[in-house]
Amino acid sequence: MQIDFKNETMPISELKWNRSVTLMAEGDVIVPDIKPDIHEILLSEAHPVITTQNISGGKLNLLGIATVHIVYLPEPDGLPKSIETRFDFQESLELPDNDPMEISVNASLEHIEFSLINSRKLNIKTAISVNAQGYKKQVLTLLTDVHPDSPLKIRKKHLSTFRIVADTKRDILMTESLEVPSAKPDIDEIIRLSVKPRKGECKIGSGNILLKGSLLIDTLYCGLDAEAGVQHMEHELAFSELQDVEELDEDCLCNVTYDVKNVYYTVKEDANGEDRIIALDVILQARITASKTQSSEMIDDCYSIVGVAQPLMQTMPLDELLSEGISHKSIKEILTVPDGVPAAGAVYNLQCKPKITEVSIADEAITIQGKLAAFVLYGCVDSDKPMYSLIREFDFTHTVPVEGITGSAHCECGVTEQGVSFTLNAASEIELRCVLEFYVRAVDRKEITLLTGCDIEEDNIPTDSPSMVIYFVQKGDTLWDIAKHYKTDCDRLTTLNKLENAPIFPGQKILIPRPAQP
Repeated sequence: MQIDFKNETMPISELKWNRSVTLMAEGDVIVPDIKPDIHEILLSEAHPVITTQNISGGKLNLLGIATVHIVYLPEPDGLPKSIETRFDFQESLELPDNDPMEISVNASLEHIEFSLINSRKLNIKTAISVNAQGYKKQVLTLLTDVHPDSPLKIRKKHLSTFRIVADTKRDILMTESLEVPSAKPDIDEIIRLSVKPRKGECKIGSGNILLKGSLLIDTLYCGLDAEAGVQHMEHELAFSELQDVEELDEDCLCNVTYDVKNVYYTVKEDANGEDRIIALDVILQARITASKTQSSEMIDDCYSIVGVAQPLMQTMPLDELLSEGISHKSIKEILTVPDGVPAAGAVYNLQCKPKITEVSIADEAITIQGKLAAFVLYGCVDSDKPMYSLIREFDFTHTVPVEGITGSAHCECGVTEQGVSFTLNAASEIELRCVLEFYVRAVDRKEITLLTGCDIEEDNIPTDSPSMVIYFVQKGDTLWDIAKHYKTDCDRLTTLNKLENAPIFPGQKILIPRPAQP
């Protein structure tokens, strides 16, 4: 006899592939003819972006660009100059099989180094960390119930799964005109223009998400007036963008991070014909990741009271979401200007770049360790040099409690800087304050056994079987185990033995009202 089951389907995601590699993007930089010779490098920075990804021949093929910015002094007492260039990088990663997967890729700078070959040429080497993940979407069919008159007795258990609803990148184009404040001189040359995104409120709707945030634009420039020297100004631009994202709804857990993909700017004249306007175009890349936790009751065991049940079982891996969320940590450090280095009179720019170096799991918690690199450009006092730069690294540790997590769990961790401020306490001390935002997703891989069907074969029960059996509970017994062994009903045992809300214990006497079946 075949049993008809009620069932339901549950979409799930399975992490099939996770790969991290370090790539190199390097090359020589030649000072343009219109720029003076290099005397001293003040700042070297790089920003990598994945521009193209595709799957071909069982490989994930990546193309990217690292934008490199150099600030230098042309002579000991001269005003700083800048050079910008780009290096291409590429990589092909072997995929595990031919199953279709949803793949996400992110790139970040590990470090940059330079060597000055001569006053017109330098060599730049950048190490780029690339992390790629592949999730396979599947549909799980769960047997959830039987007809009330069915001879099959069933046991249910709670099942919690999760699925990746979205992992997508969207470009946002922002076009603005930045005005030089009235108290500052006209622009002669822009030394450095940096754009930092700040995450704001995100509102999730049905099939869409409203992204809000701002861009902090930090500009260093040389004033047109010979007496003006180096000037610094800041602007903040708010943005609000509605993006359609299929399957997104209010029950999703969503995380959004922003990356500056490209920056274009030119200096233009204002209404008076003076160079006081910066025409700015920014391509901002928003990475939207969303997941959803799902719960259901499924049949995990069964037996028949009129025959021999032959359940059909299937074992498969299942990813369970243990934790997903955002937390913050405030860092306060002192940057001391070393002896023998020009004292700081004014801080023109301070950037903080966090990097995760190690993730560990112990005592039901995830511990994230990393380094915070602080880059400072400042104006000098009592020195022939107009500017100087400092780079300092600080260690940080952040702990995220996760109930039930073990060392076998897979953790996705990210960190971004969400606010920097500073105070110049004295000529040799800069007090740094930085807020770090951590994103953590912890997934546990486990094996589950699913009931996929059941047949019942007739069973010949002896006619001389006793009408009552007395059973003494053994260690490890459950009421379900006892009822299954004697082909009776758990509810009947509970009622007859007055076991409502009372656990059974070894040595306890249980009356079993049915023909005994050896």
